Amino acid sequence: MKSPRSASLLSGERERQEEARSLVLRLLDGSLRSDPYPVFNRIRETGPLWWDGSTVVFSSWRHCSAVLRAPGAVAPRDDACPVRPGGRPGTPAASPEHTPPRRLAARLFTPHRLRDLVPFVRGLVDDLLDGVAARGRLEAVTDLAYPLPAAVLCRLLDLPREDAPWLHRRALLLSPALDPHELLTGTAPPGGEARRWAEEELEAYFGERKSSPAARTGERPPETGAEGAELAAAYRALFVAGHETSADLVSGGVLALLRAPHVARTVRREPRYAGQVVEEVLRLDPPVQLLRRHATADLDVCGTRVPAGTTVLLLLAAAHRDPLERDSPEVFSPDGTTAPHAAFGLVPRACPGEPVARLIAETVLVRFAQRVTGARFATGTPSYRPNVTLRGLRALWVDSDGFGDRGLPWPPA
Repeated sequence: MKSPRSASLLSGERERQEEARSLVLRLLDGSLRSDPYPVFNRIRETGPLWWDGSTVVFSSWRHCSAVLRAPGAVAPRDDACPVRPGGRPGTPAASPEHTPPRRLAARLFTPHRLRDLVPFVRGLVDDLLDGVAARGRLEAVTDLAYPLPAAVLCRLLDLPREDAPWLHRRALLLSPALDPHELLTGTAPPGGEARRWAEEELEAYFGERKSSPAARTGERPPETGAEGAELAAAYRALFVAGHETSADLVSGGVLALLRAPHVARTVRREPRYAGQVVEEVLRLDPPVQLLRRHATADLDVCGTRVPAGTTVLLLLAAAHRDPLERDSPEVFSPDGTTAPHAAFGLVPRACPGEPVARLIAETVLVRFAQRVTGARFATGTPSYRPNVTLRGLRALWVDSDGFGDRGLPWPPA
C-alpha cells in the first residue's frame, strides 16, 4: 500500500518525522519506564507520524479521541491482546462491542454484583493491611496491589481464591505481548517462550472451567454466544486484562498519595475525594500507556486520511498531557476539573471492567489514607517493570508510624 502522504516533503518535515520515529523507538527502552513522559510529550509536539505505509501514530488528545469515537470504523487487533479469544494473529477483531469477553463482562460485572462486592473488597483490604502491620513496612505492589485484584476477579469469575497467586504469576508473563516491539521493529519482545508456556497453562486451566458459574449452579447461563474454547478464552481474557490494569492503578494511586501527603489528608477527611484522585491518576499516570487499533473503514482523523486496513497506534500517555486540553497538564491536581482521559477507552467501546477497577482503587486509597499513618517512602526511586503498554510498578516500599485499627468506620457505600 502506498503511503497517503506526499512524496515531496520539505526538509524540515523530513527532520521532524525522523525525530518522531527515533522517539517512538525510544519508548521501547526499559530504562525510560520510571519517567517516559518527556518522550511522550515530544512525540506529541511533532504531530501525527506515518511509521510506514500501513501504520500511523497519533499522540494528541484530539486525534486519539477522534479515533476512539469513530463509530464502526476502528477495532482492536487480535495481536494487541495478550490472550486472544480466537482468530489469526494480526487480524482485526470482529464486532468489538459483541465479542465474548464483552458479553461475559456485561453479565458478570452488573451493578448489583458490584454493590454486593463492596464488603468483600473492604474486608480484603483490611486483611492485607493487617498482614503487614507487625512488620511495620508495606511493599505496596506485592502486599496490596497484586493480591487484591486477583482475589476480586477470582470471586467475580467464580474461580478458587487459592488459585489467585498461580494465575497472577502467569498473567504477568503475558503482559509484554501487548508491547509494540514487532510492529515497530519487526522482532518479538523477549520472553516469548515463557509467554507461550503461560498461555498454554492458562488455556488448559480455563478450558477445564469453560462452563459459566451460573451453569455450574444449575442457573441459566449468560447468553454470551460463545461455546467451549471461546467461552474459556473470554474468562481468560477478562482475568488477564483486568488483573494487570487494576493492580497498576492501585500501586499508582498509592504512589500519588505518597507524593502528595496533602491529598492523602483530604482523602482521610473526605473519603469520596478518592474518586477524584483515581481520575487524576488515570489521566496523569495511566496503567495503559498506548492502544493499538485497526481501521476497518476509511477515516478522516482531524485532517489526516487513514485508509481502511491501517494499523493505528494511539499514545494515550501523550494525549492525556496535551496542553491544549488543560493548563499545567503535568501537575497532579485532583480538583474535579481534570482534563479528559481515555484510560478505559471511550464510549461506545469503554472497557467493561472499568467499574471493578474503580471500586478496587478507590477502596484501597480510602483505607490507605485512613489506616497507614505517617506514610512515607522507605527507599528512593520506585522501580518499574520494563513493559511499554502496561506501565506499572515493580516495587514500592512504604514506611509508616502505624497501620491503624481495622475497626475504623468505613464511609457509607
